[in-house]
Amino acid sequence: MHLSRLNVLEVRNLKNIQISCHPNANIIYGANGSGKTSFLEAIYLLGRGRSFKHRDLRVVINNQAEELVVSARLERSNPQGSHQLGIKRTAQGRFEARLDGRSLQSAIQLVEELPLQLIDAHSFTLLEGGPLQRRQFLDWGVFHVEHGYTSLWRRFQKALKQRNQLLRHGRMDEDSLRAWTAELLPLSDQVTVFRKQYLKELVDIVQEVANAFDGLGLLELEYYQGWSEGRSLAEVLEADRSRDIATGTTNRGAHKADVRIKVDGVAAADSLSRGQTKLLVYALKLAQATHYRQKVGRSCLFLLDDLPAELDYEHRAQVVACLNTLGCQYFMTGVDRKDFELLVEGMAHQMFHMEHGVASDG
Repeated sequence: MHLSRLNVLEVRNLKNIQISCHPNANIIYGANGSGKTSFLEAIYLLGRGRSFKHRDLRVVINNQAEELVVSARLERSNPQGSHQLGIKRTAQGRFEARLDGRSLQSAIQLVEELPLQLIDAHSFTLLEGGPLQRRQFLDWGVFHVEHGYTSLWRRFQKALKQRNQLLRHGRMDEDSLRAWTAELLPLSDQVTVFRKQYLKELVDIVQEVANAFDGLGLLELEYYQGWSEGRSLAEVLEADRSRDIATGTTNRGAHKADVRIKVDGVAAADSLSRGQTKLLVYALKLAQATHYRQKVGRSCLFLLDDLPAELDYEHRAQVVACLNTLGCQYFMTGVDRKDFELLVEGMAHQMFHMEHGVASDG
């Protein structure tokens, strides 16, 4: 799967970009503020229906425009065919997404059509941030390989929301609390089963990818389900009832899950340098893409913002080699063309020079 043609209109300082993309390596270089990250943001908008920089899409629209538009020609080999995918967002908040002229009803459908992996300055939070980032990492993987997971996850979120609303009420309806607790319990268990199975399948792939990078040791990925192992969630919630009422929230369950990541027996966030942390993030994301390809037979698209930052040439070359082995399309940005010339020497690629929001063949 790759984008063969990309059109971007009024995304931040990108006025009107129309380019043909290479099916594998695409390099965007230029000075700070030239629009490189906005270029990646436009592709992300196309695949997620949202920005990776701001929750409010109105600030992503060029301040002299009334709407932004991103569209692309999507080429697939499994099943084979070309498709036109596009999104539009107006300053008034209206959002539209279309595939081959047919309206899509939700951003979930965009995610299914264009599976993306983003690595940028904020990707460090996967290791250094809270459990939410690691749950999102797991759920991305499960969503893309288990067709029923989206429906399950939504039902789980609804039951959790209803239970928490009841807990926050001053005068609680006991029957309703029991009913929503009974609804939540099997959903939490099912989410946990899917996540555990996914992580079990991923662990060996992560280590295999990490072995291709110098400087990373033996990895351990351990799933914490959100409550004590060996006890049923029903027991835990019953024991926590007074605490849940006092705090007005459900304190344990699949929504409190985490992945504990260690390198050579030590928590990764505490033991790795900045460069090693970035390498491990690459290993985790590349492993996900490898697992996805093995399960689904399709490739992800990678967005790599400022690849040269905090990685020496050797490690950049190792990352690019892994991307090429996967056979996926990737877009990577950097300030200096020289940072990429040797990196892609002898391999097919496309370079774009970004200046004042305009992309030209570089």
